[in-house]
Amino acid sequence: MFKRLTLILIIAIPFLTGCVAAVATGAIVGSDMASDRRTTGIYIEDGSIELKASTAIAEDSQLKASASISIVSFNRVVLLVGQAPSQELRSRATDIVRKTENIRRVHNEIRIAAPDSFLSGTSDSWITTKAKSLMLAEKNFSSQHIKVITENGEIFLMGLVTRAEADKAIAIVREIDGVERVVQVFEYIK
Repeated sequence: MFKRLTLILIIAIPFLTGCVAAVATGAIVGSDMASDRRTTGIYIEDGSIELKASTAIAEDSQLKASASISIVSFNRVVLLVGQAPSQELRSRATDIVRKTENIRRVHNEIRIAAPDSFLSGTSDSWITTKAKSLMLAEKNFSSQHIKVITENGEIFLMGLVTRAEADKAIAIVREIDGVERVVQVFEYIK
């Protein structure tokens, strides 16, 4: 079924947009969806949740002006990461996001601090890239089911995984230079 949906996406996108970039994006998204343990509907819903929740956060003038918050949804479980200058704003972000439709749970990992610098973001990107590369290179390990988010040296791991997959992913990312903490937001399957 997923292969058929991927094929339909790849074939249909050029006719809808006429853009080569859209074909590449469609192929990547289709490939991701085909290997994902979430249903196609939940995969699409997660994108919608991220967009709606991010928009709601951006509409709050105080959060927009003084906080740096990223929102990630996986299987309708939302992870909030970033920085806010006070506990009040940290809690407000959670309250705003919880109002988004179809969310099952919210994990607030926003730290009370000033927003990170550009250099910290660059380091975080490098850590995420390294984590994904190491997982991909690991034999007998399927990294496709794990989402890696890095914020200020902390790695957050999300996904629908077995306990063995979770343990392996945690062991891999703990060995990366610059990782200060590993936070797991996994949902376990048998």
